Amino acid sequence: MNLLKTQIIQSVTIKILFFVCLLVCTAGIHLKIGNPHSIFIIEQWKAEDPIIPLLRNPITDITSTLTKKEKTQLTNRLISFETEKGSQIAVLIVGSTGEWTIEEYAVNVFEKTKLGRKEIDDGVLIVVAIQDHKTRIEVGYGLEGIIPDATAKKIVEEFMIPKFREGNYFQGISDGIDATMAKINGEELSQTNKIPKFFEVINEYSIDIFPTFVSIIVIISILISIGIFGTIGMAGILIFIGYIWESIILGIGILILLILCFSMTVYLKKKMRRKSFWDYIIVSVYISLVIFGTIGLIGVLFFIGLISESIILGIGILILLILFFSMTGYLKEKIRRKSFWDYILFGATTSSSDSSRSGRSSSGSWGSSSSSSNSGGGSSWSGGGGSSGGGGASGSW
Repeated sequence: MNLLKTQIIQSVTIKILFFVCLLVCTAGIHLKIGNPHSIFIIEQWKAEDPIIPLLRNPITDITSTLTKKEKTQLTNRLISFETEKGSQIAVLIVGSTGEWTIEEYAVNVFEKTKLGRKEIDDGVLIVVAIQDHKTRIEVGYGLEGIIPDATAKKIVEEFMIPKFREGNYFQGISDGIDATMAKINGEELSQTNKIPKFFEVINEYSIDIFPTFVSIIVIISILISIGIFGTIGMAGILIFIGYIWESIILGIGILILLILCFSMTVYLKKKMRRKSFWDYIIVSVYISLVIFGTIGLIGVLFFIGLISESIILGIGILILLILFFSMTGYLKEKIRRKSFWDYILFGATTSSSDSSRSGRSSSGSWGSSSSSSNSGGGSSWSGGGGSSGGGGASGSW
């Protein structure tokens, strides 16, 4: 019996090691010949995507949505504001952000242009994607206390999007700029006529919807509870009477954990771009529950003899692989979208774009000459060396 277990463990281990080796050997999907320092070079993860422009004017309209007069008017206002306050505000109008989300796109444009003053990081970027019907206010780190995410969301939803829905892009951008300037100047935002969506529903359908609404919530809660506890109870009954295999029980447990994992992944992707204290608490509790829940489940099943050592080994390796792929995805998001394998195989010196980015002058500022401001397309200004803090807000219409 022990010999059989040993053979099973060896077989499973060899197969998993083969899979891992195959994964490492084929790691770069975009492998190509051409690096004089190595046989392989891995293409950077969208590091040189052509749709990421280097802004040369406070108003950059790739779509020609604004007239020359409108661009000149907005440009003059932004240059005057920067001369007075020092903070840089830029507007970029594009058709689409392509494969990038508007959040990723805005951060990349912000970092490439280096909006805001160096070490003060007081830049603001407003991105409007006409075809995508999306907009984003990206806020520099130094302004996050003045323009927190909630304030940026208010500017987007109450000052910009209503005008965009009417097709009046100039007025929406102008109102967004005015609101942003007001906050930087320490002023309160003007009141709008926008009614919160919840109260829009109340006004339209009257207060009589409350009993129905509450009933629906109660029914949904009951169904969810029945589903969860019913699944657990059914699995327990089947274990007791011995009608299902141990692997099915184990699969149900892992499936529940995976559902929780993917649910939290979606939450993190959408809600936690700028983490608050309570976000960290929630994530810590969640991770602890997943870890101890997994260990507890495996321990109980092993104790009552439903799983063997080989299955535990397989589960452990599976968990390591999940952590590995999770870290791969995390690094891709955090290292300016270079391939994770660039760092593993070649170190941090494979990126020519980083050196060119760091070598770019960071002491420049918007040109304030009358010719550039009047034309709305001057080429004498650039970012001041600031960086994005990742804060801001997005919206769609």
